[in-house]
Amino acid sequence: MAKTAFRRHYDDLALMEDLLHDSGLDWTTIRPPRLLNKRLKKTYRTAYEQNVRTGMFISRADVAHLMLDALDGPETIHHTIGIAY
Repeated sequence: MAKTAFRRHYDDLALMEDLLHDSGLDWTTIRPPRLLNKRLKKTYRTAYEQNVRTGMFISRADVAHLMLDALDGPETIHHTIGIAY
């Protein structure tokens, strides 16, 4: 149902990721689910090239934590990382 309701948004996200992947730049995509205004936990799960299974929420602080970690990780270049609790 969510895919039907948000189809245009998912299409836009797919187009954006395709443009990024084809840009010739070094990139890392972070895919969070619903964002919460909660404190940093550092207990999140990640999954490369997919969304985290059953992951429904994540705090903005934990997304920022992963983004900063990804900056120092050459293994994250040209990868999509799902994040959730």
